[in-house]
Parts: sequence; C-alpha cells; structure tokens
Amino acid sequence: MRHNLFVILLALASLTASADEPAFKPLAPAEQSAALQSASTTGEVLYRHDQAAWLATDALVAFWKNSPKSLVAGWITQETEDGIAVVFVDRTPEALYRVTVSDAGVAGPVNALATPEPLSAYEAGAAAARAVAKDASFERCGERYNTITLPATDDTSGWTVYLIPGTTTYEDLPVGGAQRVSVKDGKIVSQRGYSRSCIVLKDDPKAVGLMITHLLDPEPTEIHVFWSLWAKKTFYVMTQPNGVMWKLDGKTIHAMDKD
Repeated sequence: MRHNLFVILLALASLTASADEPAFKPLAPAEQSAALQSASTTGEVLYRHDQAAWLATDALVAFWKNSPKSLVAGWITQETEDGIAVVFVDRTPEALYRVTVSDAGVAGPVNALATPEPLSAYEAGAAAARAVAKDASFERCGERYNTITLPATDDTSGWTVYLIPGTTTYEDLPVGGAQRVSVKDGKIVSQRGYSRSCIVLKDDPKAVGLMITHLLDPEPTEIHVFWSLWAKKTFYVMTQPNGVMWKLDGKTIHAMDKD
C-alpha cells in the first residue's frame, strides 16, 4: 500500500510540469556529485546561521524582559571558533548587542554594549552587503524575510546574501520565495530565485515526510536542505523535466529508484 501511494504521488507531481519547461542538460556524474555536495553543505550552513540568529534573538528578547528596543535594525552572523557570533546592529550600522551561539545553544549572557561600537571589517562588509541585497527586486512571498549573509565562496571580496521568507509557526513552511543575491563592491552582480511561486507546505505533525516538485534545477538545492533540516522531516523533491525523485534526510541527498 505504501508503495502504491508513492507511485500515485509521483504521478501527481509529474502533472505540475508543463511542456515549455526548460530541458536541463544532464550533468556528468562528477558535476552532479559536486552540485549535491554544495547543496548539502550550504543548506546546513544556512540552517545553522538561521538557528543561531533565532536563538540569539530569543535571548535578547528575554534580556529586554519582552520590551523590544527600537534601535535594533538587524543582525549579522559570523563563524567563530566558539560557534556563531551574532551581532545586533543599529541603522548606522554599529554594534549594540553581541551573542554567541554554540551547538549547545546560547553561550553565556547577552553582551549589551554600553555605547554603540564600530563593526569589525567582516561585520561592516556583511552589513553593507545585506543592506544592498534587501533592496533587490523580486516578487516577495510575505512581508517578513530573514537574511543570511555569507562570504562568497569564489571571491573573498564578495558576499552571498540569502533572503528566506520567515514563518511564525511550525505548520507553515514557506519553501517558495527564497532568493540568493550576490553582492560585490556595493552592487548586486547576480541573483536567482528558487521557485516560480510562493509555495507554502503544510507540515502535519503526523507526516513522516513532505513532497515538492522543483522546476528550476535538475537536482535539489540548498533551500530544500535548509527546510528539511528546519522541519526535521524527510523531503521528497521531484525535479522536472528529468523526472527524478530525490530523498532528503536533512543534509543527506540521494536519488530514488523509479521502480
């Protein structure tokens, strides 16, 4: 019965593809392996930085005793030896609060700076790139987006900013609407979206997995990995038009046999 249900799901997913969808050139095994490894690694990094910002924000709200301070205009995250450092900034931007998040959670108390402090070179570069990327033009899926700013992997002078729709519930997963914006020298040099619509998956607590059809790549992306880790659920991603069903258990990705 479970096998039959899976076959039905495959058929339903296939119906979402149209005749004019782009035909992807098949990747060589080495290219596909590299693409999947990149999706896995980057997706996990996005998840870790997103969770660090979330935990740091909770710690900051508790520090304020639930009375938010209007001076905070955003945050920047950075990998350190002790975990992920989160700095909350004002509109200048200058640092207002610092929080370190390790694998075990928030490490130590919120460091509330007596006066705003200048950002480090890394923080200033990330904050500037984030400000540029937030003004990128694209169809937004909701009013609130979370940003994750990372150094570009191919150029140390550039930045990659991910804009991911925010959610306030565990039941609604806004898997559509994410954007990746590349910034260099204060300008957007490229950007891409990861869906053609504002897809929101309903995460039934009883569901053991979630399924989505992806039209823009021949393999799952870092955004699929991010949401699989975020939901702590297996994701089944059907890529079109190659008709491959992929199984994502967090950062682990593999193609499923059609039989």
